[in-house]
Amino acid sequence: MAKKDNKWKWIAVIVLFLAAVIYYQTMQTPEKLPSPGPGYELEKTGAGVVVDFTTTASKIHTAVDKGLAKASITPKEGKEEQREISRKGVEGRIRWHTRSMLLVIPETMSLEGVEQALAPLVGKAGGKVIGNEPDNYNGVSAVRMDVGIKDVLNSEPLTIVTDRLYIVKANGTLPQAAPPKPKGEAGTGNMAIVIDDCGYTMGPVADFADMGRPFTFAVLPYRTYSNEAASRALSAGHLVILHLPLEPMDASAATEPTVITVSMSDDEIKQTVAQALASVPGVKGVNNHQGSRATSDRRVMKAVLGVLKSQNLFFIDSRTIGTTVGAEVARQLGVRSGENELFVDNSSDVELIKKQLRKAVDMAHKNGNVTVIGHARPNTVIAVREMISEMEAAGIRLVYADQLLN
Repeated sequence: MAKKDNKWKWIAVIVLFLAAVIYYQTMQTPEKLPSPGPGYELEKTGAGVVVDFTTTASKIHTAVDKGLAKASITPKEGKEEQREISRKGVEGRIRWHTRSMLLVIPETMSLEGVEQALAPLVGKAGGKVIGNEPDNYNGVSAVRMDVGIKDVLNSEPLTIVTDRLYIVKANGTLPQAAPPKPKGEAGTGNMAIVIDDCGYTMGPVADFADMGRPFTFAVLPYRTYSNEAASRALSAGHLVILHLPLEPMDASAATEPTVITVSMSDDEIKQTVAQALASVPGVKGVNNHQGSRATSDRRVMKAVLGVLKSQNLFFIDSRTIGTTVGAEVARQLGVRSGENELFVDNSSDVELIKKQLRKAVDMAHKNGNVTVIGHARPNTVIAVREMISEMEAAGIRLVYADQLLN
């Protein structure tokens, strides 16, 4: 009798289990995408959710066109492309359409006049005029006005440039850009901060990209996050350059898988440089990663810089050694060039980094301009962020590195 009772108990347990499974399955609904935001659409793919700003970008394009037509400005030339970058912290991509164009405005029109013609229409389309900076378009000096989307995604600020407008006046002069901060007692000056070693991780790159100030991102080739780092910086309107690995004095200290060495032939150097350039999207120039031996070798630098000249790219000598001939050879070849004047984060201590930034401020006051190098590291992010208000109060204007080239 006991055995029969146990049998019925087990049957009851199995029935209850099956009933629970059936109930659970019937209560499930097919997975749905999260609700789209006001400025984007969502598309689920096998690689995650794509956040698509293409429709809003198209509306902003139309608004820009209407604003330009209203101001009697006809674009002279331009290009456009569809872009995608990886999302921060989650699987998936961010997609949008972007374009750039050259605008020649009347001699009597100001930069503020262009902005006033665009801002109301762009605002209705879900965008805004993000800002303007001196720049160049195919080697021609211009003022670049960025128009696009500022949003929040995953509780993180997101900036996407949809329209990049390069503006010159009909008489060949530049329209007046936004003035620098009020002059402090110590003087004024321009400072370009180059962020080296982008591509190892994404956190510091994203932090700098979202800081609301111009930074130049030097991206290593062939690293895990190289493409994503460049795309993130470009989407926020920043300048991206290739951080080209060159041979150090101690060859065993080379940290990258592909390095330009003094033992390479000219053809090998040119091919390696061209491949590295092609591996990072949107680069406008190059600076050297390490390279104390290679940058001291005139033949090597002539081969490297010959590729840059053929692609209309500039060169910034990181000056990892005093015997470098990089900037000198660049000038001889007619390549636009600049030089690092101070490494701000040889120490990882936040206060010491701030001390170096204050030194850079003094250099800018003395010489008018200064180009410095920091790295994509958490403590450098902290130091720069905490120093911005102090530097600007001292009359320092942060600019992109290509604005200070010779």
